[in-house]
Amino acid sequence: MKKMIAILLAFVLCVSTFAVSASAALPPVIFGDLNWDYIADVLDVTLIQRGLVGVTEFGYNTQLRADFDRDGTATVLDATWIQRKEAGVTIPEGFGGEGYADIEVTSFYADYDCGKAAVGVPVTFTARANCGEEGSTYEFYIDGEQVRERSEKNTFTYTFSQSGDYDVSVKAYNRYGFFALAKYSTFANAYPYDEGREYYEKFHVVDSNSYDELTLISVSRIDWKYSFRPGFDVRAIGGKAPYTYSFIIPAMTQGDQYCGTDVEWYNSAPDQQGWELRYDDDNMPYLYHDYSAQNTVFIPLEMFAPCTEHEVIVQAKDADGNLTGKRTMYFNDAVYIG
Repeated sequence: MKKMIAILLAFVLCVSTFAVSASAALPPVIFGDLNWDYIADVLDVTLIQRGLVGVTEFGYNTQLRADFDRDGTATVLDATWIQRKEAGVTIPEGFGGEGYADIEVTSFYADYDCGKAAVGVPVTFTARANCGEEGSTYEFYIDGEQVRERSEKNTFTYTFSQSGDYDVSVKAYNRYGFFALAKYSTFANAYPYDEGREYYEKFHVVDSNSYDELTLISVSRIDWKYSFRPGFDVRAIGGKAPYTYSFIIPAMTQGDQYCGTDVEWYNSAPDQQGWELRYDDDNMPYLYHDYSAQNTVFIPLEMFAPCTEHEVIVQAKDADGNLTGKRTMYFNDAVYIG
């Protein structure tokens, strides 16, 4: 009974987190407010003026906050309009107001892993961002030069003409214009992710390369922070296409307490999303997703008893039956509940 109450509580918390947008859960940005006291006033006028003359340095998102008249640029007119508002002058409709600055790039990877791309071979980069709502847009850069203008499309394909190491980055914007910057990194596809450190790597291009060996090249989190049903995207290369993929979420224990697959919940769920309930040699239940062309899976978080950490084991198979090695990813209940 206590276990079921704990599971229900975790499920309710997950649903609550999912139902409210991430942006709505955070304090809003007040346009014209640079000192974060949630009002645009004479104190902000001084900060805007100091930034415009170079006494202090504006970051890009700071310029967006300073843009009181919402014309896309921070200018002396924004300071003037705030002064007029403070003096009781009626400001035009659309000036000031609220927005949300929250946005995060949750994954950014290439279909050729670092050290695999060759000159003349098109490489597709994929970014996923989350701002707690729909509508993220993306622009891409190589060595600081914009190579794809901002659009709703979250992929871009580029053919490198010379071998070498390249800085590849993406800017993801929310609908208010605030952005997050992410650089290509093989570590972005690993766990744990330590937000206090940087693991950026340059994208490596070689003169030529053989792609005969069957290899898993990316296992990426999808909407790692906000999704109620988090997912993993997997890609293989080499061998003989087409590829199929399997996923296993093994039985888990934490100390002496079992905290893995909840059998009763699984049997009552109307949609298992392709997951099959199986038992290991110790008669412990685990979830299995058989080999199929589906390279993206979503985790039915509600089918698990609360646990600090769960594993997802991934493997790919080519058309000749050759198998890649297995790779293990992790997800944490607290990430989705908190």
